[in-house]
Amino acid sequence: MKTKISLLALTLFAIVLSSCNTTPHKNTIKVGYLPMVSSLTHFVAVKNGYYKDEGLEVQAQQIMTSNLIAQDLVAGHIDAAIELSIIPLLKQLENSPNAAKIFSISSITSENGFDGVLVKSNSQIVKLEDIAGKKIGVFPGTTAKNSLSDIFKTQFPNLELPIFVELDPIVHIQSLENGDIDALFAYEPTLTLGIVKNGFNKISNSIYAIQYSPNPIGVGAVNDKWLAENLETAKAFFKAIDRAVEFIEKNPIEARRILAKATDLDENIANEMNIMPLSLSTQIDYNNLRGYLDVLKNLGEIDETPSPKDICKHE
Repeated sequence: MKTKISLLALTLFAIVLSSCNTTPHKNTIKVGYLPMVSSLTHFVAVKNGYYKDEGLEVQAQQIMTSNLIAQDLVAGHIDAAIELSIIPLLKQLENSPNAAKIFSISSITSENGFDGVLVKSNSQIVKLEDIAGKKIGVFPGTTAKNSLSDIFKTQFPNLELPIFVELDPIVHIQSLENGDIDALFAYEPTLTLGIVKNGFNKISNSIYAIQYSPNPIGVGAVNDKWLAENLETAKAFFKAIDRAVEFIEKNPIEARRILAKATDLDENIANEMNIMPLSLSTQIDYNNLRGYLDVLKNLGEIDETPSPKDICKHE
């Protein structure tokens, strides 16, 4: 009898001991990201194991435009968006108030801008106003063409608007090289790739920085319902992304290597690129964000100017 009791006790002890050694439960989060430099925090968090450190099981989905990311985020098809344009997100929030919360904003200047306008080396177009009435390739969605339209309306009011041609980023360089378009409003890495590999000329630095500087157009956001129901998972996610933000700032060379591998990019091109700075989730500049929201309201991009604290996550 004593032997049976001893065996039972040892069995129970073994079960308890083995349960203590099991891997902690991983919280699942569905993340949407753009396949470009703006998603570098995600690439770094994956490569450096920051998600894993926080016990997160990340289901990552590549999405091609900010408009689609905003739709998926508000609809709850994804829980978090690594980075997207704030404009389509605000438009979604006008129809679905409080459906998402911003946790990070960009700080785009002329010095660090991830965008610019390119032309072929033999082009007669030498400055931005020369593209009036000309065909310019732009990233799919509304943000690129609306922002460039704003520049023309405010800085060159007497000139004809460019003719905007929405193009898949895959064919941006080819379209300019072949003469299908006269100019290209390019984002990184296409911007640097076109200059280094194709000899294109850059006739303008960041359009977004010209519009408003530092520009918080790029934002990270989470679905508000998911946030409320998964607060601890969300905190772990913010911590992982914040670690990535700090790593990029302190280790730009290594961050570019990670970017090159994540996007199948030549390391030499990655080393020449600008990488978009994003804020820590605890350091959103509300005054800067409010100023840009006022710009968007004046442009007619949004109907009302929301309070930054209403559309951003609370600490």
